[in-house]
Amino acid sequence: MKRTLVTSVLSLTLAFSVAGCGVNTSTKDSNPAKAPAGDSSKTNTVTLKLAMWDSDSEFLDSWTKKVKEFSNVMPNVKVEVETFKSDADYLQAMKVRLAANELPDIIELKPNFINDFKAELTALNDLSVTAKNAKAKQFAVDGKVLALPVISFPELVYYHPSVFKELNLSVPTTWEQFVSVLTEIKKSGKYQPYAMGGKDSWPNYPFNEFMPLLESGDENYYDKIAGMDKPFDKGTPFYKSYTDIQTLYGAKVMGADPLGMSNDQATGLFEAKKAAVIAAGLWYLPQYKSKVGNIDDLAAFPLPVRHSESEPLKVMTFTDNFFGINNKSKNVDAAKKFEEWMFGSDAYSFYVNKKQANSVMEGVKADVPFLNDFYKTNKFEEFNYRPGGENFNKYVNSIQLDWKKLGQDMMGGAALDQISSELNDKWTKARASK
Repeated sequence: MKRTLVTSVLSLTLAFSVAGCGVNTSTKDSNPAKAPAGDSSKTNTVTLKLAMWDSDSEFLDSWTKKVKEFSNVMPNVKVEVETFKSDADYLQAMKVRLAANELPDIIELKPNFINDFKAELTALNDLSVTAKNAKAKQFAVDGKVLALPVISFPELVYYHPSVFKELNLSVPTTWEQFVSVLTEIKKSGKYQPYAMGGKDSWPNYPFNEFMPLLESGDENYYDKIAGMDKPFDKGTPFYKSYTDIQTLYGAKVMGADPLGMSNDQATGLFEAKKAAVIAAGLWYLPQYKSKVGNIDDLAAFPLPVRHSESEPLKVMTFTDNFFGINNKSKNVDAAKKFEEWMFGSDAYSFYVNKKQANSVMEGVKADVPFLNDFYKTNKFEEFNYRPGGENFNKYVNSIQLDWKKLGQDMMGGAALDQISSELNDKWTKARASK
C-alpha cells in the first residue's frame, strides 16, 4: 500500500495440459478443434491481461510464479500480469483506462471499488467456485456477484509485548484505556507510543474510516446514512467516534510530526522497536516478518472502540482482493477459467497462506498461527466491513468525501465542529440535487 508506483509486465507463456490441474473446466465440447463459435480461448492463442496491486514485492513475485501453473488449464493462453505497489495508484490507473475503454481482462478490486466498476464487470454467479465462496454474495450488486474475494482478515492493533512488560502496562480494552496506555508510553520517554505515517493519508483508516462503522454497530451503516440529510451531527455515530479520534490525536502520542512522516518511516520505527504500537490489518504481518525476520516480540489486540467493558467489543473484519472480469473483454471464457483455477486449485491456499489471511473458500483453512493465537487470546464480535450502495457512493463522490483526508486535517488541528458542519451542508445539498 505504499504510494510509490511500480509497474511490471510479466508475460507468462503457459504450456501444459488440462488433466493435471484438478479443476473442473469442462465445456460442452472439450475438443479445441470443435470449440463453439466465439470461444476464442479454445481456437486461437490469446492474451489475458491481469492487473493487481500489493505492497509486498515478495508476494507479487511468488504469486506470478505460481500463476504459471495455470498452463495446465489453458495451454494456448498468454497472461500478462501488471502489478502496482499501492491500491491508490492502481485505482487511479484503472479509472483512466476505464475512460479510455482499455480495462484489462481481469481486474483486482477492493470492496468499495466494485460499485465504481459495476457496469464493466461480468456476473460470476455461474462459476462453481462462486457457490463455495463464503463472502461473495455479501458483496453482490442487484443479486449479481461481480467479483470474487480472495481473503478476509481482522483489523488489529500490533504492539511489542516486551515494551508493555518493561513499562508494566496492560492491554487496553476500552478507548480511555487505549489513550491512557499510549500516554504512559509517551511519559516514559523511551519509545514513540504510536507509529503514524500521516504524510500518506491512508494509514489513519483504522480510526477515521472504520470507527464510525464500529460505533454504529450496523454493518449497513453507510446505506443508512444515505437516507439522512445530516448524518454528521452531534449524537451520531460519526460525531461520537470522531470525538474519540480527536482525543487520540490531541494526546500527541504519534510523534512530534506525524504529518511529516511517511508510512515507510512509521513502520520502520515500529519494526526497529522505537515505536510501541501501530494499527493495521493482518496484511501487515508478512511485511513485519520480512523486515524483522521473526515475530518473537509481536502481538495484537482489538482496537477497543468502546467506553465500558460491559459493551460488546467489535473487531472490523475486512474482505479484500476481489477479482472481476471485464465484460468487454474478448477473452471472457479464458478469464472465467482462470478464476475457476485460482479459487479451485492449490493456487488458492498458496495465495491465502502467502498473504497470512483468512480463507473465504469452503474446505480451505489458512495456516496462520499468529491469527489463531489472536482469536484464542481475545474475546470479541466480528463486524464485517460493507461498502455503501449506489446512493451512498453517489453522495460521497459528489462531495468528494475522503475519510482519510479528514484524518490528516484533524491531525493538523482542524476542529471537529467545523468538519461536521461542512460535511452536513455538502451532504444535504448533494441529496437535494440527486
